Amino acid sequence: MLETGKFRFDNIKKWEDVYENFVDKEDVNLLNSTKDGNMLGSTLFGQSWTTQEESDAMWRIYSNTGYVVRVMTVYPLLFHVLVEWMTDHKDTPTTITIDHVYYADENEINEWLLSNSPMNLWAFIELQEEGIFIKRREFEHEKEVRAILRSSKNDKREYIELNFDPHKVFREIVIDPRVSEDEFIRQRDCLVNRGFDMSKIRKSTLYDFKKVTLDIDMSEPCEFPLEYPDKDGNVKKESVFMNGLG
Repeated sequence: MLETGKFRFDNIKKWEDVYENFVDKEDVNLLNSTKDGNMLGSTLFGQSWTTQEESDAMWRIYSNTGYVVRVMTVYPLLFHVLVEWMTDHKDTPTTITIDHVYYADENEINEWLLSNSPMNLWAFIELQEEGIFIKRREFEHEKEVRAILRSSKNDKREYIELNFDPHKVFREIVIDPRVSEDEFIRQRDCLVNRGFDMSKIRKSTLYDFKKVTLDIDMSEPCEFPLEYPDKDGNVKKESVFMNGLG
């Protein structure tokens, strides 16, 4: 992205979770109409972000090689990129949505769908929009925020690439916490050589152990609770007071 200045939004049909865009996968009956329910679909392109600054699960899922970085931005910068692209592509009917993902059980999802049926066409369109931002609870660790571009249903592209300035959009780049110091420096210098600000690059400290100092007063008397069985097998409890070794 630093070299090309391209921001990629994949067609969400490529996303692995079978529940992605689940509303468009449901069977639909069009009451009082001769049209086919498949006409109501659309093409969605998306990016997934997280509000979780550090996560063991996310590093291990997305970075099993050590050659993955985490980039950070803020909502206005991301939204501005999408608005600029829409302004330059007025010939492509598109809507933009950036929102948090809500997590629910499968039964909750199905109950929510059926509670809205029957509905009119506009309510169904709203249901489609809401469904994009619902995932199963098993993915809750992601704390996901989605940026979605909705295009016309005949859009066959596998992805859309938007022009953007990563030096303005990315506030920080964080390198995998498991790489060696030498590898961190190599990756950092690689990013700096492509024009990124060194002060905005760091290595994750997720697996760093930070010591604290604990003080033990050895002159302070202390009480030790004891439990032991007596000759009849009953558990006896008593406290033993001991002085420190200072």
